[in-house]
Amino acid sequence: MPPVRSAALRFRDLTMILVPLKFLIFSVVLLPLTAWAGTFDQDFAVVYIDARAEVEFGAVPLSREVLSRGIDRIAQAGARGLVLKFFLDQAKDERGDGMLADSLSRLPTLLQARLDNKEAHPNVLASRFTLVGSFNVAAAGSSAWIPLPRFAKNARDVGFVDFNSATVPMIEQYQSKGVRSLVLCAIELAEGKAAVLNPGSQIEIGRRIIKVDRLNQAVARPGKSQSAHGISFLSLMNGAVDASLLKNKVVILAYDGAHAEVLSTPYGPMGAHRYFVNILRSIYDGAKD
Repeated sequence: MPPVRSAALRFRDLTMILVPLKFLIFSVVLLPLTAWAGTFDQDFAVVYIDARAEVEFGAVPLSREVLSRGIDRIAQAGARGLVLKFFLDQAKDERGDGMLADSLSRLPTLLQARLDNKEAHPNVLASRFTLVGSFNVAAAGSSAWIPLPRFAKNARDVGFVDFNSATVPMIEQYQSKGVRSLVLCAIELAEGKAAVLNPGSQIEIGRRIIKVDRLNQAVARPGKSQSAHGISFLSLMNGAVDASLLKNKVVILAYDGAHAEVLSTPYGPMGAHRYFVNILRSIYDGAKD
């Protein structure tokens, strides 16, 4: 390389470097914000209670002492949050319930609910879990399976799960109040941002935009390459799981054993909890094949 001969030449060479750099920075700024969003596999981990766990700990529903110990291990691994895919609307034994309530306070946790007008004595849903305003919805009810107050007290949010297809209500209605779906709550937790609702059009959550129809439903478009691999709950309990697989991730604790409700899905017959994971994956990743 020839030596630099003058200050003018040095300035010209520097300009040749800086001008393309300026346009590069400008181009990066113009990129869609969603280009920087993490994928489902980067932001979530799934722990499945399967047949092997049931052999070790008994059939689902597992004792709440066992659930509590599992949640403690997830928290100790440095998880960002937890999605608990089990209904906690009924009291069990006092010791187990107390342990579980304490464990739910160790990390931001989402609990699930579902509409059921046949439920004669629903638990109270705290106002902090409801939305302000009126919404057109596909799923509405006057009663539901609501988590016990002692569990809900330590929850970050309560989300509803009234769907069994690829059309997913993002907003439902419970006792005249708007409520979030568990899918919506999970995306909020992963993004660390509250949803900005544009009813009948789209929902903005941090770097993500979810298109919704007039009834505030999103359509998941599962891709053929999507999978639903998970971590064994038994391995978690035995200390055989690398903590880095859970660290800084939102962990979904779900069931995929022999007694799972089986749905007909685009993937073929699949357990309801595993299907929930794939639907969430599809919506979170922008329904890209």
